[in-house]
Amino acid sequence: MFGKKKKESRKVLIVEDDSLLLKVLSTGFIAEKFEVATVENGLEVMESAKKFKPDIILLDLIIPGIDGFAVLKQLKEDDAVKDIPVVIISNLGSEADIKATKALGADEYFIKANTELEKIVSFIKNKLKV
Repeated sequence: MFGKKKKESRKVLIVEDDSLLLKVLSTGFIAEKFEVATVENGLEVMESAKKFKPDIILLDLIIPGIDGFAVLKQLKEDDAVKDIPVVIISNLGSEADIKATKALGADEYFIKANTELEKIVSFIKNKLKV
């Protein structure tokens, strides 16, 4: 009766237009038993977030359609998805970019070139208490 509750799978929505990096990220999260959805275009993020209902979103800033800054702003202004944590993964590394995303509601910021996949996965697992 009070046995261990079956672990539900965690969902991550990855927004990344670099197909190689998208594959690496997806594979890394699938290996950690995450359910993964991917989007390569800023215009598709809102619809995907509402349909897939991820536990967390990994968001690149430089993506086709609308950029990640605008996507983040949209996500945090929409009641249906505003509480989903958003982690930025970008090669934009200026203090201004980092501050801007934090001001818009990002939970964390990783610079792709300086961050190993394991660090991102570990952060997300800790964030979601997996």
